[in-house]
Amino acid sequence: MSICKTAGMFIFAMYLQAIAVGQTSFWTNSSNPRTPEANDSGAVTLGLKFSSDVPGAVTGIRFYKGPDNTGTHVGNLWSSTGTKLASVTFSAETASGWQQAKFASPVNIAANTTYIVSYLAPKGYYADDESYLWSTLNATPLHVSGSSPGVYAYGSSATFPTGTWNLSNYWVDPVFVAASQSTYTISGVVNGSAATLALSGAATGSTTTDATGKYTFSGLANGSYVVTASQSGYTFTPPTASVTVNGAAITGANFTATAVTGPVPHSVTLNWTASTSSNIVGYNVYRGSTSGGPYSQVGFVGGTSYVDAGVSSGQTYFYVATAVDGSNKESAYSTQATAAVPTP
Repeated sequence: MSICKTAGMFIFAMYLQAIAVGQTSFWTNSSNPRTPEANDSGAVTLGLKFSSDVPGAVTGIRFYKGPDNTGTHVGNLWSSTGTKLASVTFSAETASGWQQAKFASPVNIAANTTYIVSYLAPKGYYADDESYLWSTLNATPLHVSGSSPGVYAYGSSATFPTGTWNLSNYWVDPVFVAASQSTYTISGVVNGSAATLALSGAATGSTTTDATGKYTFSGLANGSYVVTASQSGYTFTPPTASVTVNGAAITGANFTATAVTGPVPHSVTLNWTASTSSNIVGYNVYRGSTSGGPYSQVGFVGGTSYVDAGVSSGQTYFYVATAVDGSNKESAYSTQATAAVPTP
């Protein structure tokens, strides 16, 4: 089924104004569509693809309502691949004009990453301006994504919208609050060996020590983190360092590496195929002692291989991995891999 449109062309520009202190959207309450109601009674989800120059949170959704756009309206925030990140049902609507609903909790989004806001118009008659001049829409730090960011999908329930038509603007709008631009570092020294450091918690990452044993994780927001050191043939004291960033850089998250004596230690090397999803920044690796779990995280890597040097001879281990995106969202577990460590 093709989306029903009205004829004509009208091109104009809208410029950013905050809808509330600290909040940003593409349009103000005084902005009105040229076509407040399309002549289409089909149930359809209408949306907008957008990104932000800076990290922050989407707190809610707005859309322009014509008087015949009736029924229960459901708003959603999606990832670029169709993962539903938040949902809300609009209430206390007016007969027409801008409607706004707030998520139960703000949804953090990453900078320079595409997301989609949408709402379900169960009775149709949605706002629709064709041939919209998207290139003139100025709402920094927000930007529409692509040359035709207005998207739609027909269906009686809220659906991830991907269809486009004639540069249409369906007048759907995020409510965005930018995060504080103050970021901090976690740094330390590893004595006794070179090492790989994995960061988990409020953000994930991986780095290696330099020639003097120093390492640094940069660009971190306030939050709780765990730093884990690893290197084949060595144990580390402490095994992990728990760190809380609260308005200042953290130094002195230090480790001491001790070479394992006796027979050459065993290790398990894992390899996997890279995720095809967008904005993947790395992979969490999990290990269990029984098939099917439970699993405990043993590392984070930016690539598609991992060496687990913390295994014991004669034991069998079960591994899964998850992909992590720029918003620190984690995929489901991969297929389980099994490793039997020989004796001795």
